[in-house]
Amino acid sequence: MENSTTAEAPGQIGVDKISNPDPFEITLSLASNATSSEGETLLRTVPHWLRVFGSRLAEVVIVVDLEPPEGRIAEFQRGQSVPSELGDAIQVLEASDPRVRFVSLSSLEPVAIQRRWFGNARPIRCQAGTPLLAFAAAVDQANSNIVLRCDSDMLFCERGWLMNEAIPSLQRGVDVYEPPRQQIEGKETAASSRAFMVSKETLYCHLPLRNLRLDPLRALHRKMNGRPPWLALEQMITRSAKKGQLSHRIGQNIDLGFSLHGLKRAWTAAPWFPDVIRAVESGQVPIGQQKFLDLHPELWGIQL
Repeated sequence: MENSTTAEAPGQIGVDKISNPDPFEITLSLASNATSSEGETLLRTVPHWLRVFGSRLAEVVIVVDLEPPEGRIAEFQRGQSVPSELGDAIQVLEASDPRVRFVSLSSLEPVAIQRRWFGNARPIRCQAGTPLLAFAAAVDQANSNIVLRCDSDMLFCERGWLMNEAIPSLQRGVDVYEPPRQQIEGKETAASSRAFMVSKETLYCHLPLRNLRLDPLRALHRKMNGRPPWLALEQMITRSAKKGQLSHRIGQNIDLGFSLHGLKRAWTAAPWFPDVIRAVESGQVPIGQQKFLDLHPELWGIQL
């Protein structure tokens, strides 16, 4: 029984109620996650987020998980862990702006977070190794009602989607809003956990999530191989939207800006990556890149 716990009322979780104020008066929290491999990435993306969202950002809160990665994520990040670089980055970023704060995942009470988001289930990572507890904790740790949760390597162009589309959508009752994606071909409907926005006041009324597990055969296979049976968070959200538990919207108007996923830590630390950041901020990306949410350096003329 994964869904027997009743979600707490918003007044019980320290979120101030709002009655649809002017979107241009609302500030938000940007919540992200980091591991020991992401020091150099954060030194580039956090200042980018502060520039892009400016005074709209009440805070940037980053939940740090220092436990070794597992599954496909461990393979993807093999050899990239540099704890000293992360520690140095934390010191630099917290000193650079008082809105930036880091929270250790190990300092939080996991059961309370898991109960709110997953009912009686106690997931930490999905079957592929992607975080579940850490992603949920990042949203929980945000002090604002409106939260943009994104991966540490997400880039944004903001020309109006935040105030003209995202916040009004949340005020109208959308549970999970995603910024327009730099992906102009086709109408993608599946959720992504790379970057999404929520109103905690609204979302928490619809938690815990249901439909958390792989199908029985795949779950059995993962169990036999010592891996957890849980879906990724984005798959949980997609299933919940299909079943009517949550409402989910992806912004479609890329004239209002877009998001772009940096994809690889080696790229975000490369000498050419600041040029990519500035190009994204100004909305000047190669035409070929406009077909993809993930960064493709070769489309920028970058030789790897």
